[in-house]
Amino acid sequence: MNKQELLKQADTNFQRGNRELAKKYLADLINAHPNEEAAWLLLAKIAEEKEHKIECYERALKINPYNSEIKLALLRLKNPKPVQITAEQSANPIIKILSGASVALALLIGLASASYAVAKNNPASPLAKLIVMPTATPIAEALPDDIAAKTRAEVGEKYPQYAVLVDSLLSLAVHNAENGMEGAPERPGSPIIPSENLGKEARDILEKNLPQPNTLTTVKLTEQQLTSWLALELQNSPDLPLSDAQIYLRDETIQIWGTVNGASNSTSALVTGTLSVNSAQKPELKIASVQIGQQVIPSFLIAQAETWLNQTLLEEIEAQAPGLKLTSISINNGTLVITGMR
Repeated sequence: MNKQELLKQADTNFQRGNRELAKKYLADLINAHPNEEAAWLLLAKIAEEKEHKIECYERALKINPYNSEIKLALLRLKNPKPVQITAEQSANPIIKILSGASVALALLIGLASASYAVAKNNPASPLAKLIVMPTATPIAEALPDDIAAKTRAEVGEKYPQYAVLVDSLLSLAVHNAENGMEGAPERPGSPIIPSENLGKEARDILEKNLPQPNTLTTVKLTEQQLTSWLALELQNSPDLPLSDAQIYLRDETIQIWGTVNGASNSTSALVTGTLSVNSAQKPELKIASVQIGQQVIPSFLIAQAETWLNQTLLEEIEAQAPGLKLTSISINNGTLVITGMR
């Protein structure tokens, strides 16, 4: 097998829960190509020992010193303290818009856990009848203060009505991760290796192309640029149990895949949806499906999450780029194209 086939086999077996076979493919790949960054990153995710994870990430960082995802992973493992946002970053409208959406997205990825809590405690409820639980899942436990403390505080301040829900879903997300990758959603495409330079490039493209009054502007971004940008922004929320978030743009559909981390194991999550222009010429997100580990989220919970995400996105856009009107959004062949004016 060539290195692409070995990496694909390793990734597929890891997602199916077969860690030992995944390790075998990675060992063959690394022996033949010791400077293959993606192999070391995947091996770090498969490794169970903290020291082994750190060793793998450090090897990958030597290969690519500019990979912000590796730096973030090492930061979480060695010194899991929140990264402070500078005053300059705080004033950046593009960062503010994405940061607001990132928090909502992270909470969306945890919604599956909340549905478990409701169904477990109310077995006769409509929700319990909709959910088919393939495995026994623990009822939500009190969330330790050191899990997502910064994010929970931010949400509690801005959306106090969701504070209890957020604690429940984050708690259960961490517990559900212990079931591992078996039955979890597979990665929609080949692994996307984030790049700090591409992340900054994506941010700069949007900053420099915010439409001027009465001027039509078109912005084009690739899935690697968006994935790299998201990796940069997630450095500001290192307390979230979410890593390796990747954005795939195919056939008018956005797929966001990532890893949800527990205390000693992890699982994958997949959000699938579309982004279009509504009648008010604003962006509108439609969520088609959400799956975390083995569980698919019921549609009425997705509808509530969708409302919250769109509310958050529009609030930030109106605050940071008032008067923005979009004419078209296209998603295809790994590219997002947005046209609009102010």
